[in-house]
Amino acid sequence: MTLNFSTLAYYSKVTNILRGKGVKVKRFCVHLGTMHFQPITKPKAWLFPMRKLVSQLIIRSKKATPQQLAQLVDQARVAPFADDLLEVDEPLWGGFWQGDVIAPGYRLPAVELALLRAMRLDTTWPEGTSVAQFLADLHWATSQPQAGVWTLAVAGEPCVVFAAPFNVARSMLNVKPLATVVWYCATTERLHAGYRATMDTLNFVGAVEQRRLQDSGATHLKSPSHLESVNQSSWLKQILDQDEIISGQRSAACPATKGSAEWVSGQGLAARLDAEILRLRAQMRK
Repeated sequence: MTLNFSTLAYYSKVTNILRGKGVKVKRFCVHLGTMHFQPITKPKAWLFPMRKLVSQLIIRSKKATPQQLAQLVDQARVAPFADDLLEVDEPLWGGFWQGDVIAPGYRLPAVELALLRAMRLDTTWPEGTSVAQFLADLHWATSQPQAGVWTLAVAGEPCVVFAAPFNVARSMLNVKPLATVVWYCATTERLHAGYRATMDTLNFVGAVEQRRLQDSGATHLKSPSHLESVNQSSWLKQILDQDEIISGQRSAACPATKGSAEWVSGQGLAARLDAEILRLRAQMRK
């Protein structure tokens, strides 16, 4: 930023406002006509009201008020999906995505990985679904009044889970009803997972139920093969068995493999949330 009196006056005003709200701001550093403005990295809790709200609901095992519940919904229904790059799961290796062959070590934005899992592993979204349509489906689910809502800590972070009945007119076989499940993290203010699962597997151990899921009218699985795909989700077990997330142990011959305790501890928050949500999904299907 070029140094001039207008700039100095502006940042001086901003600094005074922040300090008045309790944020400590370092002094300006002027060097060769360039100004560096650097606030501290730990802002006060007032900057993250949703994180504070969800944390309190979890710690106190407290039911949200109608107003608080509306806040949770309003935040999640417009929240972007995490854009961190995540390593693609082994069951997807060898496939194609946007003209590329998915090879070991291939990384994708978290939303694209979630969509690939939904289309090709769970097969609960049709092949060819766009990222925009996938995200619209997730936002729609969070805004439904019949959706169940739970608060729980995931990888040590306050999160909210939404599960809405999947209602479409093309149900052909009465088997088990489906729900669209969406995970929102109040720390990142992003969505971190989206998928469809049978309602009988939605058992969020340790979570506080903020609103009960109303399952009337939910779409049922269309065929026995589809039922097997969703109900068993063998790919989840395959990933977790290989990475040994559940046992927390690894082979000495394969250090820091994806999903191992050492790997998870060294990754960013998005990767840790993704690994933990996969682990919880697999446990719910046992």
